[in-house]
Parts: sequence; structure tokens; C-alpha cells
Amino acid sequence: MDFQLTEGQLTVRELAQGVFTRHGDPQRLAEIEAGDERFDRRLWRDLADSGVLGLVVPAEYDGAGLGLTEFVLALVEQGRRVPLVPLWETVVLGALPLLRYGTEEQRNTWLPRVAQGDAVLTAALEFLGSGGPEATAVRVDGSDRWQLSGTCTSVPFGHLADAVLVPASTEAGSVELFLVETGQPGVVRETYERTDRGRSADLTLTSAHAQRLESDDDAEPVSWLLQRAWVGLAALQLGVSQESVRQTAEYLSQRHQFGAPLATFQAAAHQAANCHIDTEAMEVTFWNALWRQETDRPATAAAHAAKWWAADAGDRVARTVQHLHGGLGADVTYPIHRYMLWSSQLANTLGSASWHLHQIGTQIAGGTA
Repeated sequence: MDFQLTEGQLTVRELAQGVFTRHGDPQRLAEIEAGDERFDRRLWRDLADSGVLGLVVPAEYDGAGLGLTEFVLALVEQGRRVPLVPLWETVVLGALPLLRYGTEEQRNTWLPRVAQGDAVLTAALEFLGSGGPEATAVRVDGSDRWQLSGTCTSVPFGHLADAVLVPASTEAGSVELFLVETGQPGVVRETYERTDRGRSADLTLTSAHAQRLESDDDAEPVSWLLQRAWVGLAALQLGVSQESVRQTAEYLSQRHQFGAPLATFQAAAHQAANCHIDTEAMEVTFWNALWRQETDRPATAAAHAAKWWAADAGDRVARTVQHLHGGLGADVTYPIHRYMLWSSQLANTLGSASWHLHQIGTQIAGGTA
């Protein structure tokens, strides 16, 4: 494994870093959090114009034609600045499965719109631990047309998405992946606020028209998508945790107590050091999972491990960072509190730390890890 970034990947990281830094003013974040959409459209447009939204989209669909390895660098940078834009949702949950399993018509319809910033996509994957998808699919009169009915809970950015990828059980007993456009009468959305001040939606589908994605290879589309979704979440959490530790180190160096910087106090320094070690473990498990996925190696256990480290250590880092900031950490006008909110949200998205640890244990016991 070689985790050194190539020159091209470093360029992508610098590009994403520049875009997110330009829009990372805390006052701007507060304005977006106070709005109804919870969507920084100005930043979204800049991400499109700079090419970040089209990184994984092939050139024939107006994108850059790069891989997931390049794109996750943008997710890490988003985590550092914690802006409310559906980057993970649109690209990882939407564009990637369309690129892998979509029909040519679906790709032509949606991928250029993703690259140009004209579409928001997402997926309904919060059925983990419930026994299976909550939606059912019925073929219309034996044709290629499908209708979906059921509920889809906790769909991230579902309140604004133009289309949602929905896993659904078919009459044949299989679980397939379907594309559902949200503007139709058969889709009802109920929006709520998340811990990170973003918004998600519960969707009720009533004979909603849907398009099935193809699945003519050995990989199951839903499993394939979940593994990449977990790695994307780990990338976001890595950025959140690394930046919160950096800000804490800066704070401890500048804040004085008894005439000396807090950073010189052993208790504070040791806690900050432990946080740094946690982020190192998060980073290596994240890159290992991504490397396995991109090189077609068995990656299920590695994806679970990356998400477990992100959820478990991410929560631990967030709590320690808050503690080291003292009373200032509880001030909602001070930026550091957002990293706690984001860590809490990410830790419980698509499986908690304990759920992923259970999956790892099951794989070890079964000899498949």
C-alpha cells in the first residue's frame, strides 16, 4: 500500500481546499444554518465551476473522469470547514452508482447535471438493522416500468433532492436499486433538522414511478453503494477531526493560565496528543478501505473498520476538543462547537460505532474478514 498522494491528487486537494476556504467564514455558516434550505448555493456553484462536482464524472458527461481517490480529498476538505452542501450525497450516493449501474439514458440525464451543479441527488440507505429496505417495487404490466411504495426514513438532503436512489424489495425476493424523481405526485417529503443543523427528510412513496438500475455483475448494487458511502463518511469525519484538533492546538498555544500557555500543561497536552493519535488511526483505516475498493480487493471488513474508527474515535476526539476549550467550547458563537455537532451526526449516519463493530466481529467469526 502506498498512501502518498500523486501530483494530480495534491492539485485536487489544493483546489478543493481553496474553494471551501473561500466560503468557510463562520458568519456565513451561521447565515446558512439559519435559512430554510440549509444549503449554501453560492458554495455549490463554486464547487461546480471549479470542477469539484465533476471529478468522478467521465469526460463524455462533462466531468474530469478521475476516481473516488481524488474525490474523497474534497470530502476531507469539506469536513475541515463544515459547510452545508450535499457533496457526499450527490456524488457518492448519487453519481457513483449511476456511473457503475445506471443505464446510458440515466447517465446522460443526470451525470452532466451533477457536474454542472444543476442537480442534487441522494440515497435512502438508513434501513440498516431493520431487516431490509422499507420500500417495495412492483413491475407495471410486465414492462420495464416500475412503481415503488413504502417509506424511506432519514434521507440526507432529501428535502431538496431532485432524485433519490432507493433500495427496494421486488416480488421476486431480490433487493434492487431504483431511481425515483422527487417532483412527482407519488412522493411526499417531511423535513426535519439534523444534529449538524442540516436537514433530512422522511419520504413516503405511493406507487411512485421509478427506474431500475442495472446489476449485471457479481457485486450487489446496494452492498457496493453502502461500502462507498461508509468510506465517504469516514473521509468527512477525518477532515472534521483533524481540523478540530488543529484548532485546539492553536487555542492551547495562545490561551494562558497562571502565566503560561495551556499547551505546556501536561494534562492538556496529553489529551491533545491522544486526539492526534486517534486521527492517525482514522486516516490509515480510511485509506486502507479506499485502496481495497479502488483495486478490487475484498473491502467489506475494511469499510466497516474505517467507519467504526470514524464513529468511535471521531466522537471521542470531539468530546475531548470541547473539554479542552473549557467554557468557550459551549459558546455557540464560537466555531469549535460545530465540529462536535458534525461528529455526533456522522457517528450515527449509516450505522453507529457499535453496529459496525458487530459487523466486523461477525465477519471474523465467519472467517470472511
